[in-house]
Amino acid sequence: MIHSRLVAASALTIALFIGCGDGSGTASSTSTSGTAGAGAADTSTGGGTTGGSGGAGTGGSTAGTGGAGDTRPQKPAALLSYVTGNDADKEVSPTGPGVILMGGGTDVDAAFQWWKPYIAGGDVVVLRASGADGYNSYLYQDIGGCDSVETILVTSKSLAEDPYVAWTLAHAEGIFMAGGDQGKYLKSWKGTPVAEAITTAYNRGAIVGGTSAGCAVLGEFMFAAYNDTVYSDEALADPYNQYMTMERDFLGLPLLQGLITDSHFVTRDRMGRLVGFLGRIVQDGWAASATGIGVDEETAIVAGPDGKGTVLGNGAAYLVRSNGTPATCQAGQPLEYAGLSSTKLIAGDTVMLPSGATTAPEAPLSASGGVLTPADPY
Repeated sequence: MIHSRLVAASALTIALFIGCGDGSGTASSTSTSGTAGAGAADTSTGGGTTGGSGGAGTGGSTAGTGGAGDTRPQKPAALLSYVTGNDADKEVSPTGPGVILMGGGTDVDAAFQWWKPYIAGGDVVVLRASGADGYNSYLYQDIGGCDSVETILVTSKSLAEDPYVAWTLAHAEGIFMAGGDQGKYLKSWKGTPVAEAITTAYNRGAIVGGTSAGCAVLGEFMFAAYNDTVYSDEALADPYNQYMTMERDFLGLPLLQGLITDSHFVTRDRMGRLVGFLGRIVQDGWAASATGIGVDEETAIVAGPDGKGTVLGNGAAYLVRSNGTPATCQAGQPLEYAGLSSTKLIAGDTVMLPSGATTAPEAPLSASGGVLTPADPY
């Protein structure tokens, strides 16, 4: 199917006009003043983050697991932050690490119920670059099981390098990246203390997750969306087209090594572009093999420290495995890639991360002449 970017742009304009990003929750108990713009490339409903802090750490640009004398740095005046619950750090020991891969749309309550034992009543931080505090009330009151929820809007490199931001993330027991525009996330957060602090929290045992664009930046490899989104037909017709911007090594979470994640998967017909991403990863020498995980809306994969992922929600998730180097993967030419496999996972199915091992049946998948075989891969 050929997509009109003019139609897509119009739809996005309408979406931004009516409001996006904060479908659930109410205003937090405390907040700084100001407004935040809506996201772009891979937007999702829902909003908010848990905020606050976890264990202990240093007060510098990145926070570790220090002693009782640890002091939170001063919050920068430019940072939009919304706190619900106890603003003081609750020093508990999370029992992860683990991940939540959520596909966008309506949030999966069961995924946040799942993380409650792991976060051990600690603090949750919702990280975003647009929107407001829509997750605060939802996570603190409706889901519960946490000491606080703090949503922070890290909209620039300078904020991503601020000691308060790094300290808050490193001390969290749960970190959730909201929907928005992964291009903004990567431009603002990659290579900054934000990435290091998230990894610090994960290594302490925190759960790190994301929905929509927030899910798209969790794997070792990422579709960056620096030049807007890319459609499946565009990726298959030319895997080096101007929209196929790729990144890697934002976080480096061990459970997601060798993986690329995608969201809104069936709803937005993204199987073709995921095959294109895998072709690029292998062709560019980033890895000899890679696995794609596409999660549909209202669906999540949750995995704890043992790596056993479970599918939750109303939709499906798909594992797509590469097969060596594509026959043709070059600029201006259709992708020729045979011998891939796809596995459909529904609620209750399990998959080991990062290996992708599962008992669900595989189906053959290939790309040639700008189309997939089978034509309906779902």
